[in-house]
Amino acid sequence: MKARKTLSAIVAGGAALALLAGCSGGSSGGSSDDGNVELNVWTFGGMGLDDLFEKYQAENPNVTLKITNAGGADEQAQALTTALAGGKGPDVAAIEIGYMAQFKAQPQNFVDLRTLGADDIQPSFLDWRWEQGVAADGSVVGIPTDVGGLAMAYRTDLFEAAGLPTDRDEVSALWPTWEDFIDVGNQYTEATGKGMVDNVVNSVYNPVVRQGDQMYYGDGPEDFVYESNPQVQKAFDLALDSVGLSSRIGSFSEEWNAGMNNGDFAVLAAPAWMTTYISQQAPDTSGKWDIAAVPEDAGNWGGSQLTIPKNSEHPEEAYEFISWLMAPEQQLEVFQTHGNFPSTPELYETPDIQEFTSTFFSDAPVGPIYANSVETIQPIYEGPQQRIIDNAIQNTIGQVENGEEPADGAWERAMDNVETALQ
Repeated sequence: MKARKTLSAIVAGGAALALLAGCSGGSSGGSSDDGNVELNVWTFGGMGLDDLFEKYQAENPNVTLKITNAGGADEQAQALTTALAGGKGPDVAAIEIGYMAQFKAQPQNFVDLRTLGADDIQPSFLDWRWEQGVAADGSVVGIPTDVGGLAMAYRTDLFEAAGLPTDRDEVSALWPTWEDFIDVGNQYTEATGKGMVDNVVNSVYNPVVRQGDQMYYGDGPEDFVYESNPQVQKAFDLALDSVGLSSRIGSFSEEWNAGMNNGDFAVLAAPAWMTTYISQQAPDTSGKWDIAAVPEDAGNWGGSQLTIPKNSEHPEEAYEFISWLMAPEQQLEVFQTHGNFPSTPELYETPDIQEFTSTFFSDAPVGPIYANSVETIQPIYEGPQQRIIDNAIQNTIGQVENGEEPADGAWERAMDNVETALQ
């Protein structure tokens, strides 16, 4: 008898969190005497993998994937933390890159994927992305999914109405530096009476802070540099300098989603995965968007690792699944369908990438754009409390942007807020 080709998904924040945190006994996966296996797989957000889940089950009828989507990376990390503390967990857990350092600091809670053959597939991946899943003791905790890359998505119709160039090369030439970007934003705002960007955390602070070779940590989990790193200070100051060109619309809110379609802002920082998000939220604007270079340097924003918690009842089957899922041919399919850029560089010079364009983004050559961005990225060490530090700083910027706090003394308040959050 063959296993049923079913794919169950549970989506939504609080309900999913309660389910994940309250699961009972190990992975709660199952197997039968005839070799059929159920794999519990925890994901988050829109990872773009659903089609591949269906494909894997069609090709492996003895496997049933039980997919649980926690809704967001934060909820997923909280649920996994709770489950691991109780000796529970799924067979496969996706972990967003900002949380990976927290989990790989506890390698005892995960299967060392070297024991299942990870060394054989390592050469397929970007070195620095692979290292983001390696623990201090050398064990491989997670296999990389996509890599973010950075570019700027913009509305050509809104730029034209503001008297600005619309050609992507000309737009890129407008802002070789972030100071130039702010100047363009001021021109746009003066011409239209609207903000050019959605909000300064998303479209200024986040890309700038990821353009250095360090962020909040130096070379290890105790080496905090968030206060001394000039790139963090630069990103913070540029964000405050950009408040005048902000539409003050919070990221991933309903207003933000609607704003992409309504023209409430003209520019969004766009790591590769963002391109599909925009096209899904603003389908009526197809052909009105294009993609330009990000000011100054490349940087990475996004990605996750696929892990196998120690209590999985089916580690071999789980590894077979994730190694297939992250193979170059599957990563290419996800990019072409959902925009997530591959972490497997052997694809970058192929026609599949170099000739890939997007009709939605005015036939922009998104393949070469993101390949060039990814290849110049400087890897950044992300420590165990990466997200805590990030949230404290971003919240301070948001308070200034929304007029809740003055700009004077904001940096000092941000550092105080980080210190409090770390206690």
